[in-house]
Amino acid sequence: MSKIDFNPDGPFPLIDEEAHTYLEAQEHSVVVDEWLGFKTAEVEQALLKSQDYNVQADENIPVNFWRGLPVQALQTPYTEIRFILELLKPQDGQHIVDLGCGYGRMAFVVGKHYPGVKFTGYELVAERVDEGNRILKKFAYPLAAIKTQDLTDPQFVPVLADYYFIFDFGSAPAVDKTLEDLRKIAQKHSIQVVARGRYIRHRIFQSHPWLSEINEPQVFDHFTIFRS
Repeated sequence: MSKIDFNPDGPFPLIDEEAHTYLEAQEHSVVVDEWLGFKTAEVEQALLKSQDYNVQADENIPVNFWRGLPVQALQTPYTEIRFILELLKPQDGQHIVDLGCGYGRMAFVVGKHYPGVKFTGYELVAERVDEGNRILKKFAYPLAAIKTQDLTDPQFVPVLADYYFIFDFGSAPAVDKTLEDLRKIAQKHSIQVVARGRYIRHRIFQSHPWLSEINEPQVFDHFTIFRS
């Protein structure tokens, strides 16, 4: 049983990251997923059996579908999302984009606690998007949208926004393509980038000084906040 008590009146509690373990955050997220009605285990099992996700879009830019991972390893805990958003303090009229949103967990936290903030989540796997949208329809969050999108598509450019979340995905060329997209956006509009995962953070510090050296980043155990 999770040490983070679940309250349906406040399913996404604001808790300091040091007040609980990561395992406890994951356990709490399992309860929240069940409460929301997600059937992620069934979706992931179907993906493992599907032949549609055994190929790569381009041999030079491999696509990682993250099949076979436990759902809790695939997604950021709800309490961590709430903690990050509290640090960012997005204002009404601003826009948050999640690049690789999985089932769109952030859409629910933004919708409940920041209803005046627009949210757009991009996810490569259509089945995850469909499941996220199935649950999203239960709520009146008109500013939240989850969309199927291959971030490595040369024709794709993320929509203009104020905040971008990006998780480890694909190869170095795939990650660099997305970071280059964000660099072009940052030339016209100040942005904040929340990088989650060791590889993406290492890549930013190593190869993207426009993001890592202009303003001092805020570094946490699982994520880093960069400001252009």
